[in-house]
Amino acid sequence: MFRTLTAAAALAASSTFCAAAAAAQPASAPAKATKKAPAKKSVPAAAAEAFNDSLNPVQLSMADRVLTGVAQCEMKQKVDIQKLPGHNGNFKLTYERRSYTMVPEETTTGAIRLVDTAGAVVWVQIPRKSMLMNQKEHHRMVDDCQQDEQRIAVESAAAAGANAPHLAP
Repeated sequence: MFRTLTAAAALAASSTFCAAAAAAQPASAPAKATKKAPAKKSVPAAAAEAFNDSLNPVQLSMADRVLTGVAQCEMKQKVDIQKLPGHNGNFKLTYERRSYTMVPEETTTGAIRLVDTAGAVVWVQIPRKSMLMNQKEHHRMVDDCQQDEQRIAVESAAAAGANAPHLAP
């Protein structure tokens, strides 16, 4: 009887051990290793249009000074800026087939600064030129952009500078 009891105890202990070992393994672990397929590269989606209609009076006055239309940039690139109808102070900037919804941001320098509502890009407009910068990667996307008004101002300043020796006594 002693032997039978010991065998029964051994059988119970081994079944308890096997149950404990099975419970210790995570349920999400696969029974066998599977080969994963390489991830496909997704095409970046166009920026979602997120309008900001709660602009303060300073931002709205800055929006009145934003030059709209097509800007000719370095290396024959183009940036198009258009007002968004029905959304005061919001602009649609298109560059390389991507569109961004932009709103003015206050500056201390007097430069016009349009910021993407998603926080990806920044358009800076100064009297002589404009530029588009990637805010996340910290680099210029395109530089030396000029709209007609900026081009006329640069040419006028150059002509005035060329005539300056003749104008001074």
